[in-house]
Amino acid sequence: MRVLLLNSAVMPREGIYVMKRITKEEFGKALKKAKEKEVLKSYIGYPDNIELIKKWFGVDVELNRTQTDVKNGDIMLVMKLKYRLPNPKDKGRYTPKEEDFEFFTVQYREA
Repeated sequence: MRVLLLNSAVMPREGIYVMKRITKEEFGKALKKAKEKEVLKSYIGYPDNIELIKKWFGVDVELNRTQTDVKNGDIMLVMKLKYRLPNPKDKGRYTPKEEDFEFFTVQYREA
């Protein structure tokens, strides 16, 4: 089992996804546990998110903009913005705040 870290909720392959909202604290505990067990794979594609993860949870994760690869039994930890920027040109000019995020776990299994 792998734990995939994402900044959006995605369904990159056919299968069954079960998504559950969690608290920031639960997210942090799950993130630290996955990092300690060496099962964490980052798919975080934005430097601002990397910095927030380090600030909030004290965990270093890599920047990775490759396509998310899910396998049977994977768990995704998702930190996603509650909104989309109205103008895509603003991406990178705006630093999200803590209250701008919501947190989820997503369990994946093949159908």
